[in-house]
Amino acid sequence: MLNNREWELINLAKGEKNAFIGDDCAVWNEKGLVVTTDHFCENVHFDLSFMPAEAVGWRLMAANASDVISMGSRPTHYLLNIAIPDGGFENAKKMIEGIHNFAEKYSIALLGGDTTAAEKFTLGVTMFGEKPERPLLRSAARPGDLVCLAAETGLSLCGYKALKKGIDGFEKSKERFLYPDPFLHVPNNINKLNAAIDISDSLLSELRLLCALSGVSIEIDAGKIPVNREVALGSELFSIPLFNLLFGSGEEFILLFTADHKPDNAFEIGKVTDRPGQQLEIIYEDRVVNADSIKLFSHFG
Repeated sequence: MLNNREWELINLAKGEKNAFIGDDCAVWNEKGLVVTTDHFCENVHFDLSFMPAEAVGWRLMAANASDVISMGSRPTHYLLNIAIPDGGFENAKKMIEGIHNFAEKYSIALLGGDTTAAEKFTLGVTMFGEKPERPLLRSAARPGDLVCLAAETGLSLCGYKALKKGIDGFEKSKERFLYPDPFLHVPNNINKLNAAIDISDSLLSELRLLCALSGVSIEIDAGKIPVNREVALGSELFSIPLFNLLFGSGEEFILLFTADHKPDNAFEIGKVTDRPGQQLEIIYEDRVVNADSIKLFSHFG
C-alpha cells in the first residue's frame, strides 16, 4: 500500500530509530513544536507560463500551513530558501510577495533563510507550530470512527486544467489551484478529532495512508462525496472521469479526518472498520469501485 518511490526514499532516510517521520509534521517533543518542510521546483510544481509568480509563493506557504493545521496546530514561524535562475529576479520578488501576503494574513513570522542561484526556480519553506496537547496523527484512526472531508475535492485539478488550456470560468477551481487556503476549511473543534491528514497527493492516496498507518480498514460511500458544480462540468469538458477528479486530484490542501462525530462544517463520506487486511473499499450505488482504475494526481513533470 505504501510501496512507492516516495516512501522508499522516506524509509531510506528514516532508518530504524527515527520516530519523527510518518505524519504531515514531525512532532518535536523536546521543544514543544510540530515542524514541516516543503519545496517547489519550476516545471515540476509550478509553471510560470500560466501561473502568476505571486501564486507560487502563496501555494508554497499554503502547502506547509496545511501540514501544520492537519496536526491540530497553527503555524507561527517559518524559514525560506529560494534559488533563482538568471533573469528571474523580478519573478522572485513576486513569489516572495505571495509568501509575505500569506504570512501577513495569518501572522506567521519569518525567522530567516537563504538565497542562491540555480538553473530554474526552487523554493523551500520550513514551518513551525506549537505542539498541541494531542497531535492529530495518521496512525490514530479507530474502528467506529466516521471518515470526513473538510471541503469539496477535485477543484484543484479542474483549476489546473482550465488555466493550462486558457478556458474562461472555473473561478472557484482556479482559486483553489492558485491560492489555496487551508485556514478556510478547518473543522470545528479540531482538537476533538482522532486522526487527520491533508490532501496533498490525492483523496485516494490519503485514505490508503490512513488505512496502512492506523492498521484499520475504511469503507467509503462515494455517493456522499460532495461534487462541486465546476467539478461536474470539468469532468465533461476535460474528458476526465468524475471519480478521477474526486479521488485523484492533488494539492487540494484540505483535511481528511476521522472522528467519533461529524463537525457541522464537514462532510461524512465513510467509516473506519476493523475488517482484516487494512483494506480500502469504495462503494457507489451498492457496487464496489475498482480503486486501481482511478488515475491519481502526479506533479506536472
